[in-house]
Amino acid sequence: MKISPMLLSFGVSAVLFVVLIVSNLLVRRHYKRLARQRESELGKHQDTIQELQTRIALSQIKSHFLYNALNSIYILCGKDLKAGRQAISDLSDYLRANMSFMDSEEPIPFQQEMDHVRAYLALEKLRFPEELNYSIVTPVTDFSLPALTVQPLVENAVRHGIVPTGREGILVISTRENTESIFITISDNGRGFDTKGENEEDRKHIGIRNVRERLRRQIGAVLIINSTLGEGTEVTIKIPKNNNKG
Repeated sequence: MKISPMLLSFGVSAVLFVVLIVSNLLVRRHYKRLARQRESELGKHQDTIQELQTRIALSQIKSHFLYNALNSIYILCGKDLKAGRQAISDLSDYLRANMSFMDSEEPIPFQQEMDHVRAYLALEKLRFPEELNYSIVTPVTDFSLPALTVQPLVENAVRHGIVPTGREGILVISTRENTESIFITISDNGRGFDTKGENEEDRKHIGIRNVRERLRRQIGAVLIINSTLGEGTEVTIKIPKNNNKG
């Protein structure tokens, strides 16, 4: 049977058309698979990138704080040698814990984090004896959380909340619990800010965004910020008990 050139041409065109469609589908499927693989790889690396950013930010904070602390201790030693020795001990405790925590990938006991916070506050009290007054009321302590999460929030309350007002400031750190969650609250009567711009505050204030992410990733906790301009700020960490072994 002789096939006409027109029919042959149509058949070849049809085959080529099908081949093109199939090839296009295969190429699209291949690139979709590559895209999914890249998204998966990116997701795996994202936590590492965020953690590195956190460590860089924290190291910058610590160098700035260290300079101020050493200067305060130098001045104090010229006035009160005994108090100067205590300040050196506080700084030693602070730095020891800080270096240990920087490499910590697992949650640590809350009491350890609070020891770090107390050392920090004692050193800041040297710089701001009139402006900084604080109270720590933590009846609930049997739980764990990521290292260096409470301390940066306390530092923000001091540096961005209380100190800029130039008046006597009060900082309160407290814990409480219910049947489902543990709550850590850091409140101050500082200058506060407009919570509508909270995303901007995350970028501007030390470590808030990184703290929020590490709390979420490591223990499923959430960070809640309530603030009133000119009145103060309350930051609460809500930790689910079913995600915490203490």
